[in-house]
Amino acid sequence: MSKAQITVEEYVPGSSLAAVDAKIKEMDDQFKAMMSKFICMVTNDPSAKPPEESALSSPTLKSLCTYMKKCKNIILLCGAGISTSAGVPDFRSPGTGLYDNVQEYLTKYNLSDPTQLFTYEFFKKDPGPYYELCQDVKYPSESIKPTVAHYFMKFLEKKKVLLRVYTQNVDMLERDAGLSDDKFVEVHGSFNSGTCMKCSKTYDRLYLKTAIRNRQVPKCDADGCDGIIKPNIVMFGEPLSQEFYCKSSADVRICDCLIVMGTSLQVNPANAIPSRVPKAIPRLLINREKVCTDPKFHANFGGPLFFFDHPNNKHDIHMAGEIDASIRTLVGMLGWKKEFDSMLKVEMK
Repeated sequence: MSKAQITVEEYVPGSSLAAVDAKIKEMDDQFKAMMSKFICMVTNDPSAKPPEESALSSPTLKSLCTYMKKCKNIILLCGAGISTSAGVPDFRSPGTGLYDNVQEYLTKYNLSDPTQLFTYEFFKKDPGPYYELCQDVKYPSESIKPTVAHYFMKFLEKKKVLLRVYTQNVDMLERDAGLSDDKFVEVHGSFNSGTCMKCSKTYDRLYLKTAIRNRQVPKCDADGCDGIIKPNIVMFGEPLSQEFYCKSSADVRICDCLIVMGTSLQVNPANAIPSRVPKAIPRLLINREKVCTDPKFHANFGGPLFFFDHPNNKHDIHMAGEIDASIRTLVGMLGWKKEFDSMLKVEMK
């Protein structure tokens, strides 16, 4: 019998509710993991050829901008690269990313891999190193403000062309930029709130920030409880929320343009979104370099995710360089520069 099966014999009258709850959670986690693998498996074209149909006349920015003016359901998929200009380090950039700058933690805590610092199992055993890292990189901080990229999201919402933002970041900058709550999904949660791991009392971002600023591990202040407060972020080893699966499954069906910004697309299941949108719609990558070009990635993912260099490419476009500057270029080509600059003047004063 598989672990996901529940039989009458397992749960006869008198079984503890805790045992039942544990089994339900286990089944829920297994279901989410299964759905993640299923999404990646069924939505990739193993033929390694770009779609024959395209909404664009050619895979160029000029053609894209002409098309975007008619869009109503744009999806943005974002990663850490959109926040680096705000002072938030990303994970994988050589030399500046978090993974390249935690060697002292690996030595101090006898860890073999930097990702261990961000696993749920390690946090449960000892939350100290995680919060120590937050303290050392001064995160979260009031000095971190939304970037041009974040206000571009708000601008698209104002233009009534934004379907949803799927952000893999936990820095809350989409919230701080003023996006409506129903217009973004924090795929990996955020520091906007925290929960006691013992009694489940919830805390707001200010409580977490205060403790971190004072170089303390946040602890519960409920009567008789001294539990550790975990920020409501999704660590390695934790399942994503149902919100991601439910909203993304519906959104990808009606998406008419996908913009991917500042992400290496290394983490499942968010990296499956580009392959789940309608095949003919344009997909714009705004990133310093092209992503998912390693053949090893193709083998794991069922084929190339983008077709930038394919001779028959009709809908994949790459804007290289600094993200905020690229967005300003895009907005200018769309004819929205004056309106966008006016908004930035108010928001970024």
